[in-house]
Amino acid sequence: MDFEDDELEGLFGGEDLLSLLENVQNQQDLESAGSGAVSTAGSEKESTPETGAAVSSEQAFQKLMGSLSEDEVLLSAAVRDRERTGSLLSESTDDEIPGALPVEAGQKHSMDDYDKSLYGFAQLDEIKKGVERGLNVSYFDSVELNFRQMREIRIGLEQGLDVSFYSSHYYKDTQMREIRLGLMEKIDVGSYARLIYSLPDMQRKRQELLRKKFQRDPYSLEMNLTDKDTGITIYTADGLMSAWIRVGKDLPQNFSRKNLQNLLKIYGIEKGLLVDKIEADKLKPGDELEVARGEQSVQGEDGFYEYFVESPESEGPHVDENGNIDYSAEQNYSYVQPGQRVALYHPATHGSIGFTVTGLELLAVSGKNLPRLPLDKIRLLDDGVTYVSKKEGLAVLKNGILDIVEQLEFKEDVGYGVNVSYAGNIYVRASVLESAVLHAGGDIIVDGFVEGAILKAGGDIILRRGMNADGKGELEAGGGLIASFIENANIVVGGNIECGYILNSNVFSKGMVKTSGIKNMICGGRVVASNGIWTGVVGNKTQTKTDLEVGSFTEAKTRASEIYQRRKQLLAEMDKVQEGMMTVLRKIGALHGRTNPVYLKFQDVLEQQKAELAALDKTEDEVNEEIEVGGRLYITVETMAYENTKLMINGAVRILQQDIPKARFFARGKEIVYDHYAGV
Repeated sequence: MDFEDDELEGLFGGEDLLSLLENVQNQQDLESAGSGAVSTAGSEKESTPETGAAVSSEQAFQKLMGSLSEDEVLLSAAVRDRERTGSLLSESTDDEIPGALPVEAGQKHSMDDYDKSLYGFAQLDEIKKGVERGLNVSYFDSVELNFRQMREIRIGLEQGLDVSFYSSHYYKDTQMREIRLGLMEKIDVGSYARLIYSLPDMQRKRQELLRKKFQRDPYSLEMNLTDKDTGITIYTADGLMSAWIRVGKDLPQNFSRKNLQNLLKIYGIEKGLLVDKIEADKLKPGDELEVARGEQSVQGEDGFYEYFVESPESEGPHVDENGNIDYSAEQNYSYVQPGQRVALYHPATHGSIGFTVTGLELLAVSGKNLPRLPLDKIRLLDDGVTYVSKKEGLAVLKNGILDIVEQLEFKEDVGYGVNVSYAGNIYVRASVLESAVLHAGGDIIVDGFVEGAILKAGGDIILRRGMNADGKGELEAGGGLIASFIENANIVVGGNIECGYILNSNVFSKGMVKTSGIKNMICGGRVVASNGIWTGVVGNKTQTKTDLEVGSFTEAKTRASEIYQRRKQLLAEMDKVQEGMMTVLRKIGALHGRTNPVYLKFQDVLEQQKAELAALDKTEDEVNEEIEVGGRLYITVETMAYENTKLMINGAVRILQQDIPKARFFARGKEIVYDHYAGV
């Protein structure tokens, strides 16, 4: 008889049901492994109290039987006999379970051997298919199995699978299917093909195993098989993201979409079906079409801030359609009023789970949200994403940090003789005239021209219309410099310089100097940049003396030499101190010498010398790194380097004796050489 879950629960008691199923499973494992084998359910062999030796499977079985109730014995005996004979026969009685046929090795069945009164039509049909196809029907020719269970076993045999994993009638057909699909997918079904697992448990465990295999190699799970009933070949492609069929023979006239859908489900194709678009009743031999399509997972995007602030750090000057750099664009550069929007947060998005045609979920990761911006100078609106300024000032974005800086603003020209010092930013909406002096703890921004004035900023200097200082003006910035042009000026900056052109000026930059735009040149004066120079033209046809220098190799080499000399001197002094310590020990003895005041003085001096030597080692590493970096610096000239231009790179010097077009100059030892600049 067939026991449903609730019937078993009533027979053996709800609390003991799982224990019983575990015992039954253990015995199945013991019997399938053979005499003396270790049960796969219990990881260790059982030992007798008397000898400690491993017991045989028969002894283990007898012990199990002694622990079961009478009803449990009958149930376990049936399972045991099924495993031994391939049919539900009990060796303890002479009575056969109705409908079961014992099979000797090599013996074939005939349909006449089956009692038609004991089997349903659907059961007999499954047996008939097995007999006609030469299958070992002893795996499923029992009335204990319904036709769906029979079908699962038959299909497994047709596909060459080891159906012994699930041929017990205690498995429901849906559980059998999970095990059969796992065998088709070549995963470890032994980890879940156990009576103690419910269908949801089996589905979950199979999904876990599939996901691991899919992550290693999605294409290892592809299938290509032919259904014996319909002659339809089912195969997958693109790593289980697509499923196709190929019709091999005429189908029944009443073959429908529902039939096709059921067929696909039998072989595990059940997600992303396209069956509704297929006229199943019109399929003919040779037809090949896609029947299912998976969906890739979509990973979530991280949240990000959109800033409504122009920033010299994030964007360069505007370049018009003619290639001319317009530094006068955006006249209201970063200036905000109370309540003005300064930032908008775009929240992280959730990932979208994908799936394969076999129903395997493709996991997705949701994006990460960023923390809120500090609200000391800005305010977050009720929508939770819009930030507005609390006060009037200059909106500055540096290193990803938004700040509203109070500033000193001049709406008119800063006239002759004006001398202003301000801790924040200075913003001049007009021009700065000759002899004016501006000191800012932050940035200096000038919308107009700058004449022979002195501008000093702790941050950046931005000159929208450029500077012609007539040899009198000075610019000094702790940060970088952006200007439309520079003429006849003296400039010292701690960062990069970017401008249209530089003419007759003395320029020193601890970063890189780059010119661009229509004029794009450096002519006259001296330009020194620690990290390289990039320009269009150097000098001119009249051989105006122009000096370009990059790197700090000369200074670094001098420091390296000083370190070497000091190290040499220090090691000699340390030798003398150590010699003095040894002298004390020889005269006084090792026992008392180490506490002698003279020895201790020597020891103090030696410790100081060791500390200095360690500091020298650290400084030497830094200098060597600086020299190494300096060795990779270039002076790049996009168009022409004219004769009489003086180049200095890492201490090497070269005065050009001829015009050299499109060249990239660099140091090779004590020489300056060049290669052809092909553009970017």
